Amino acid sequence: MQHTLAIINQVFEIKQKLEQDNLAGKFERNFNRLFSAFEEEGYTCNNPLGERYTDSRSDCTANIVGRESKNMMITQVIKPIIYQKENGALTLIQKGIVIVESK
Repeated sequence: MQHTLAIINQVFEIKQKLEQDNLAGKFERNFNRLFSAFEEEGYTCNNPLGERYTDSRSDCTANIVGRESKNMMITQVIKPIIYQKENGALTLIQKGIVIVESK
């Protein structure tokens, strides 16, 4: 499982770097196939970019930039949230590591 997590994290990071350079569109089909293969093996990768963040959120570890407020948003994702499906149930196997800012 650790090798699979490492591979998922590397694919996620490569995709993010390509998105920063506006090149991810050229590889979208390839990334979709990779993430589909992970899902076939029971892994679900969730990118929470743009989602609301609260202290009660248990699927992410957040670094807060600026002042904390009620309207915190995830502005950057260092590592995605990864779940594993076993016997029909999803289990959190990696918390996302995110950057959060007030919006």
